[in-house]
Amino acid sequence: MDNIKESQKTEKAILRAAEKEFLEKGLSMSRMTEIAHLAGVNHALLHYYYRSKEKLFTTVFEKKMEELIFSLLSVISQDLPFMDKVKAGIEAHFDCIAKNPQLPFFIVNEFLTNSERVKTVQPVLKPIITKIYSAFETDIQKAVSEGKIRPITPANLIYDIVSLNICSFIVLPLANQVLDLSKEEYQNFINQRKAENVETIMSRIRV
Repeated sequence: MDNIKESQKTEKAILRAAEKEFLEKGLSMSRMTEIAHLAGVNHALLHYYYRSKEKLFTTVFEKKMEELIFSLLSVISQDLPFMDKVKAGIEAHFDCIAKNPQLPFFIVNEFLTNSERVKTVQPVLKPIITKIYSAFETDIQKAVSEGKIRPITPANLIYDIVSLNICSFIVLPLANQVLDLSKEEYQNFINQRKAENVETIMSRIRV
């Protein structure tokens, strides 16, 4: 039992270190030796758990994608009025990115530079995305029939939420440099962006 716990602890340390390294440097610039150093393990032990940098990167990439998508799914599955559900979904997705501000560029850069990545993660992510789509489709049809929202497809609503939130953080480093924000100003700006994103999407569907 102790060996199992120790193994799980080691693997978690490796994944935390790999996440930090990959988010900061991407796949090509990251080094397994640096990940081993950050995780506090030797290089041989790192390769025992993950035979290659590509395998370790794929594990981290899928994990972060799942976190991002589940932030939406966790809210959509709740029993809430539709507009409240959309608002909560936008905010939960935004907050997930805010905790991982390097994540949008990490994901977009990987998809742009590695066309095979979509095929790699598709089997893992497709069932989750399908659940989100189905849940939204049912809720949208009901809300439209009751005259509560304008007609919109689930695909467009999901696309609006994801693209608006992700773009906010892709542009953020540039905005931060140009505006030279203090820590407090930065947080206020983040909060304002979240409110703006909510209002933009809510206005799009509100009757």
